[in-house]
Amino acid sequence: MLAADDVLAVTGCFDEMQFLSLSMQWSPTLSDIDDDLLNTLLTYWSDLPRGPRLPCSSDVDPVNFKSALGHVLLLDVEEGGWDYRYRVFGSSIAARAGFDATGKLVSELPVQPMAPFYLAVYRACLERFEPLYTRHVPPPDIQVTSWDRLALPFEDGEGRINRFLVGMVPGDWRE
Repeated sequence: MLAADDVLAVTGCFDEMQFLSLSMQWSPTLSDIDDDLLNTLLTYWSDLPRGPRLPCSSDVDPVNFKSALGHVLLLDVEEGGWDYRYRVFGSSIAARAGFDATGKLVSELPVQPMAPFYLAVYRACLERFEPLYTRHVPPPDIQVTSWDRLALPFEDGEGRINRFLVGMVPGDWRE
């Protein structure tokens, strides 16, 4: 559904999961994103040398986006693209989420229904070979009012996506 850009079907699934809203933008530009941190990551990704289709994962150097590190996830593609392992789980994200997922698979996350949503986002990017920007209002039991996420795919130099750089910016704390 995400890969097909079927927003209505995705919104229907969100309703079942108690999400309050979702917006998404494939291949976002700087003007599509109103967050400086996410725009820093998008600019970094856009300026990297390309493999056949995308920037190469071997060129990722966190020194170039130090100001964003606390809000960054680095994930490796596992199980043929059906799961993803966190190499890096940013400290600011961990503090806001209440857990650190470094070394864990997305499918092992302690928050539901967020894990299936994250899996769907990465799988859709894998199928489309495009970055995806999303803003969603999570279920009421999640501590923040919203999350802005930018999923940036990287390839292995031979045209296969093998890693994601994801920026996550939380909204306000819920009362």
